[in-house]
Amino acid sequence: MQTDPADTAVPLTQQLSAATQLHQHGRLEDAKLAYRKVLAESPGHPETLRLLGLLKYQTGNLEAAIDLLTQAIESGSDDGRAMEALGCVLGESGKQDEAIRCLQQVTSAHPRQTSAFFNLGMMMSRDPARLEEAMVALQRAVDLDPGSDRAHSALARVLLCRGQAEQALIHLEKVLARKPGDVHSLAHKTAALSQLGNTAGVAALADPERMLHFDFFKGDAGFSDAAKLNARLAAHILGHATLGTERTTENGMDTGEIFGSEEPAIQALSGFIEGSVGRMMEALDLPPGHPFPASQPKRCYLSGWGVRMWRGGFQIPHYHKEAWISGVYYLQLPQIIADPDASQQGWIEFGRGPDDIYLDSLSETRRVQPEEGKLIAFPSYLWHRTLPFEDEQDRLCISFNVVPADN
Repeated sequence: MQTDPADTAVPLTQQLSAATQLHQHGRLEDAKLAYRKVLAESPGHPETLRLLGLLKYQTGNLEAAIDLLTQAIESGSDDGRAMEALGCVLGESGKQDEAIRCLQQVTSAHPRQTSAFFNLGMMMSRDPARLEEAMVALQRAVDLDPGSDRAHSALARVLLCRGQAEQALIHLEKVLARKPGDVHSLAHKTAALSQLGNTAGVAALADPERMLHFDFFKGDAGFSDAAKLNARLAAHILGHATLGTERTTENGMDTGEIFGSEEPAIQALSGFIEGSVGRMMEALDLPPGHPFPASQPKRCYLSGWGVRMWRGGFQIPHYHKEAWISGVYYLQLPQIIADPDASQQGWIEFGRGPDDIYLDSLSETRRVQPEEGKLIAFPSYLWHRTLPFEDEQDRLCISFNVVPADN
C-alpha cells in the first residue's frame, strides 16, 4: 500500500511554529532555513516574510530586511507589525523620514498599537525640531500602557530636552517606584534635578566626591607589581582578535568581551576587581535607603572590554545602563596626562551628562587623573566622559561592568 505524500506533509502552521521556536532560541541559521522552506511551499506567506525580515535585521543585513518586510506588506500583512518593523529598520538605515511615515501609517491604522507609538516617538526624538511630536507620541504610549517603564523613561528624556524637568521627574519616579535601582532613570533624575537647580538633591544621589572608589594594583596572582601585569594586559588587548569590532570612542576602538579568558593577566585583573568592589562597598557611607546600595544584586558577573585610544581620542558623556557598578583600570598612558600644564587632557570627568538634557544647568563635576595601575569604580548611573588628548602615545585601559545576573 502506497501513502500519498500529501497525507504525511507537515502543516504550514506547524512548520512556521517550529521555525519560530528556532528563531526564539537563537538558532538563526536553522531558523532561516526553516523560514525558506515554508516560503518554498507557500510563496508570499506574509508572516513568514515578516519573521525572516526580522531575522535579517538581527544579523545586520538591513537591505534584505527592508526588502522582506516590504514583501510582507505587499503580500497582505495588515496587522501593523510588518509596517512597524519596516519603519524601525528604515530608521536604523538612516532613512529617517521614510521611517516616520511608516510608523505614522501604523499609528493611524492601529491606534492602540502601543509599540508603534513608542517607536514613532523614539524616531522623532532624534530630530530636535520634532521633540513636541515625539512627546505626543510617547505620551500616547504611556496612556496605552501606564506600566511601560521604557515609555515613561523615553518620555522623560524628551521632556528634559524641552526643559520640562518637573514633568520629567514625574515619569522617572514612576519607574523608580517599581525599580529603585533603574540605571537609566537614576542617570536622568540627576539631569532633572540639575535643571531645577537642586544641587543638594544631585549631591545626595550622585555626588562624585563621595561615590568614587580608587584602588591600585600592588601585586598578586603571579604578578609582582602593576608594571608586569599591565605589560601582559596591554599585549593581550592589542593582540585581541576582536579589537576594532566595537567602537564607543572617537579616535579609538574597543575589543569584545575579555573576561572568562584563561589568560593569567585577565584572571589576575578579575580577582583584583572583585576584591576592589568588595572594599568599595565596605567603605561606602551613604544614608539608609539610598538607591545605590539598596539595589545591590544578590548575584552578579563581571564583564569587560579593552579600549585603545590614539591622538584626539575621547568619549562623550554616558552611563552603563545594564550594570550596577562600572569602572576602569589603566594599563598604558601618554605622558601628557601627567603634565600639570596640559589642561587635564585624557582625564576622566564625572558629574555631567550630554548638553541636550542638561541644557544650561550648572552641575558639579569632578575630574580624575588616570594613572597606570589605578582602578576607578563607581555606580553605573554616574555620567562620565573621557577628555580628548593630543599625544603620540596610545591610551590603553580596560573598562568593566559588574552586572546583575538577572539581566
